Amino acid sequence: MAAEFVGTAALVVCGPGTAAATGVIAKSTGVPFSMAQLGMIAFAFMMVIVAMIYTIGHISGCHINPAVTVALAAARKTAWADVPGYLAAQFTGAIAGGFVIWSVLERPGLDAGLGVLSYAPGHTRAAFCAELIGTFLLVLVVFGTTTDGRATPGWHGLAIPSIVFAVITVAGPVTGAALNPARYLGPMIARAAVGGGRGLLWGQVPTYLIATFAAGLLAAAAYAFLGSVGPGPAASRERPPKPSRRATRRAATERPRKAGIATLDATVVRAWIEEATRSVDDNVQYLTNLDAIIGDADHGTNMRRGFHAAALMLNEVPATTPGAVLDVTGQAFLANLGGAAGPLYAAGFRKAAAILGPAASVSAAQFGAALRAALLGIQELGAAVPGDKTMVDAWDPAVGAYLAIVNTGG
Repeated sequence: MAAEFVGTAALVVCGPGTAAATGVIAKSTGVPFSMAQLGMIAFAFMMVIVAMIYTIGHISGCHINPAVTVALAAARKTAWADVPGYLAAQFTGAIAGGFVIWSVLERPGLDAGLGVLSYAPGHTRAAFCAELIGTFLLVLVVFGTTTDGRATPGWHGLAIPSIVFAVITVAGPVTGAALNPARYLGPMIARAAVGGGRGLLWGQVPTYLIATFAAGLLAAAAYAFLGSVGPGPAASRERPPKPSRRATRRAATERPRKAGIATLDATVVRAWIEEATRSVDDNVQYLTNLDAIIGDADHGTNMRRGFHAAALMLNEVPATTPGAVLDVTGQAFLANLGGAAGPLYAAGFRKAAAILGPAASVSAAQFGAALRAALLGIQELGAAVPGDKTMVDAWDPAVGAYLAIVNTGG
């Protein structure tokens, strides 16, 4: 949870810290507060969120907002067992960020409010609506860009900060646009601790907390509905219904009762790639959720992009042998997947293609040798062995199971 502590502290230092610094400058120069200052504060929030997403997103998911964490848990995107640790890290990080603001700006920063928010007394309804709607939009964008495998990959690092910028410019004049219980309470507690507690409106705390947490839950429910809206009839006919988990497990463990294919030609290998594409499509969210635990939550979308690119290239490039089909698939992965997965899968497919050579058809045993070469190619490039918690831990038993069936005459 250290990443959430650091990320939330950075958010408070750079966001509310900019608001406090703006107040210090305004007092010393006599410049009235205007949209220009509000825009600069919103921009500071936007930039620090961009920075933290790409700094700690692959470590903790970069929630840095208790409303986001609770919403993700309610939607079963985060384990409830992790929520107390996340919230503790976020609130303490926000308080620490408040102390950092004070240590940098000292008394002038304290006199400028230390980034503490409040709304005009008598306008509770407007304040509640501003925080509810603003936080709802923020969490909705979080769900749409980070939890759904259908989302365009890679853009969450801009989409989420952008909605924060936009909401602050609208809700800022009403409540300061907290959109985040930790961002709201952290500077408030720090200010009270360093002797600036006079004038703090503690009675407004329920408005901010209830609005932001409720908005997160509403956004989770709204996206559950939006995300469940299926494709039209034409799109639905393009792929068969997803089998049940029990049926999938049974199919994976039972041998076919009828004799299998004695040799594999380009048509069979193409069908294999097409079936793999459908399987990835059906399990994009599952793969993404697995990756979110220890990675940057993009494995499902990356694999889908790679296989779809391979299917497109195979339709455009004449590949008339099994080896050629695998080579084209490797080229597609290398050209379309970023990070480590692209080169690794490309190495695997192209090593397999080299083993098969120009033969128009190959035996099941020859294809097994190609799979073994693919595994070795991935291990060689990634310097990984079974047990390292890499894709080798999936490839190794799969290749072993295939070879065992072939070697026993299956």
